[in-house]
Amino acid sequence: MWNLKLLLFSKNRSEAKSYFLTPTKLLLFSVLFFLVSFAFSAAVLYVGLDVYHDYQVASLNHQNAILLSQLNTMEKKISGLQGKISDLEKVDNDLRVLANLNPVDEAAHNIGFGGTADYLDYSIEDLPVNVGKKTSKLRLDIEKMERQLLIEKESFGLIKKKLESNLALIQHTPSIRPVTVGRLKSKFGRRRDPFLGVFRHHDGIDIAASDGTPVYAPADGVVIAVHNPPIARKGYGRYIIIDHGYGYETLYGHLSKIDVRVGQKVKRWDKIGEVGHTGRATGSHLHYEVRVHNRPVDPMTYIYNW
Repeated sequence: MWNLKLLLFSKNRSEAKSYFLTPTKLLLFSVLFFLVSFAFSAAVLYVGLDVYHDYQVASLNHQNAILLSQLNTMEKKISGLQGKISDLEKVDNDLRVLANLNPVDEAAHNIGFGGTADYLDYSIEDLPVNVGKKTSKLRLDIEKMERQLLIEKESFGLIKKKLESNLALIQHTPSIRPVTVGRLKSKFGRRRDPFLGVFRHHDGIDIAASDGTPVYAPADGVVIAVHNPPIARKGYGRYIIIDHGYGYETLYGHLSKIDVRVGQKVKRWDKIGEVGHTGRATGSHLHYEVRVHNRPVDPMTYIYNW
């Protein structure tokens, strides 16, 4: 059986000490050294993991604090945006009144909220309670604003179309005097016929004015009839009929001159002819008719600058 002899020398002593290590002692020493090293390593690892865990917790708490601060800031901004959307809804309702449209039903602004967060790549349940509540509330607020903005976009589009339609209607509705001078000679309704001496219905108004007085189109339209013979001694004499659309037509009789042709488009205030006394007339004047769906109406109700 072998033995391991260790010699230890000292600087202060001349003699040397010797130790004999048997295989058993050497084995015990090795095992003891391994156990001490393992225990030390385990202690160091435990302390390191604990420190790392504390660091992670502190880091997550810091991140949560930053996230909460950002969520609070977003909440304030969203609240401000909701106020602006409310102001936009008020403007929308005001414009709807001008466009002769019914206001948007208030219930429509609150339909369809509370769906799942399909667009998120995490589950709200995995977040801290306070962060999860704020995140869920902000998501619902954003969904509400998205729907409100969609409703407003559709509403403003409808208002735009209605106002454009209303503007077109205004542009094509007779609204001015066809002549800027002269006096009202004969009104719309029953009157004594100056030629026959009997009462008959007068389908327009007569405006006395000198020959050559300009006659203007009272609204946008298209000329659909022109009667301009060399000699005009009957009926309306030389006359023009304009179709303004939307069921409106106007007639201008007893003209001395005609400046338009059939099919020509005219705008309000375009000169279309001149006053005369052609046809069945007792003097220089313009016979002016307004027809709505082929029915004569009082032209005075369509003159706003008399």
